[in-house]
Amino acid sequence: MRRYSRFRKPVQDALRLAAGPLSATDVQARLGGTGIGLATVYRLLKEGMEDGDLVCVELPGGPRRFEPADRPHHHHFECVVCHTVYDVPGCPGGIDRLAPEGFKLDQYELILSGRCPECVSSS
Repeated sequence: MRRYSRFRKPVQDALRLAAGPLSATDVQARLGGTGIGLATVYRLLKEGMEDGDLVCVELPGGPRRFEPADRPHHHHFECVVCHTVYDVPGCPGGIDRLAPEGFKLDQYELILSGRCPECVSSS
């Protein structure tokens, strides 16, 4: 049985309120002033994955990020300037037609990249 951590709920809340998946350092930054250490954040993220409450999002060249497992199917947009990752709701139709003939598509991940509104306005 897991020991209860008073930081479990704040970590889960930070992930739930985010516009996209967060890295462990992002979570810790959002919990500023609570005294939670990075090692505790990592432990709680690991436990959340083991419990099935969180999923890991790995984008090429970036840190592991985490988000609630109960979010509906979606994809991600990464800003190439600030590296913030945002959820992209919905899904383009007919993606299975991109697979070569004779292949059966089981899963896919669509990653968009560009600049977020904040980075567009600051350039």
